[in-house]
Amino acid sequence: MAMYVYSTDGDPVGFVFETYIYDLDGTPLGRIVGCRVHRFDGTYVGEWFRDMVVRRPQGRPRIIPPVPAPPRRPPAGTSYRLRAVVDYGYQDAFPLLRQGAGNDAYFGQAAE
Repeated sequence: MAMYVYSTDGDPVGFVFETYIYDLDGTPLGRIVGCRVHRFDGTYVGEWFRDMVVRRPQGRPRIIPPVPAPPRRPPAGTSYRLRAVVDYGYQDAFPLLRQGAGNDAYFGQAAE
C-alpha cells in the first residue's frame, strides 16, 4: 500500500517511496529532505505538511545539491478521497514539482 500525497483539496495526487515523491503514474518528481520538498535539481518547492506539499510562509527555503532522479516506479493503486478536507491556509505546492527549475519568484517570496 502506497503512502499517498494529497492536494490541499483532499485528492490523491502522488505517492511517496522512501524519500522520493512520485506522481500517481510512477514518474519521480522530487524528494523530501527533513520537512522541505525539493526537485531533483535541488530547487526548493515547498514544505511537507500532513501528507501534502504546501507553500508555508514560515518555511525555510534553500537550494541543495542536485541528485539523479530515481527510476520510475509502478503506478500507485487507486486511492479514495479518504481525507477530510481541512483548510490550513496554505497553498498547494505539488504542481510546482512538475515545473522546471527557475521558479525563483516563489523562492524569493518565501525567503522574505
